[in-house]
Amino acid sequence: MLKLSLYGVFRLILPLVPKAFIFYTHIIFVICVITILYASFSTIRTIDVKELIAYSSVSHAAVYLAGILSNVIQGIQGGILLGLAHGFVSSGLFISGGGVLYDRSSTRTINYYGGLAQIMPIFSILFFILCLGNCGAPLTLNFVGEFMSLYGIFERLSFAGILASSSIILSAVYTIFMFNRIIFGGIFKA
Repeated sequence: MLKLSLYGVFRLILPLVPKAFIFYTHIIFVICVITILYASFSTIRTIDVKELIAYSSVSHAAVYLAGILSNVIQGIQGGILLGLAHGFVSSGLFISGGGVLYDRSSTRTINYYGGLAQIMPIFSILFFILCLGNCGAPLTLNFVGEFMSLYGIFERLSFAGILASSSIILSAVYTIFMFNRIIFGGIFKA
């Protein structure tokens, strides 16, 4: 559904009201920055795998929508790339966290998963690659999309770009924290 907002912006908002979003850019950026911070802090405190992935998707959606609505070519291209890349990564994380792990343990609580690297090493490697994509590590398409989106925000309004850049650090915090608790967090509890 979040990717549908990207399509809606391109098909409805930009063609119908091209000057309105330029006039209200500051309000849009304030809403996007609040969404990034609020969703990121909510993601850090959650203990449910699917909630964590969903909240992180909301935070990333705010980044690419702000990049698109910056009306800078790099921001628009970065928003499209980030929306596409995050669609693949979040789908993979939902399959991993909500599908594979839930089918094997019948719970989505992160605290019960400690030590999966001992019994599922190949899954741990694939989950690690998806987590790298989610936190926007270099050499991933998420990094390119997030960097270009933030560049577009910086070009339009520097202060909003500085605040939106906190998504880089916060996404690394909650993704690495989740990965560490699930894969290496002690001994797997049956």
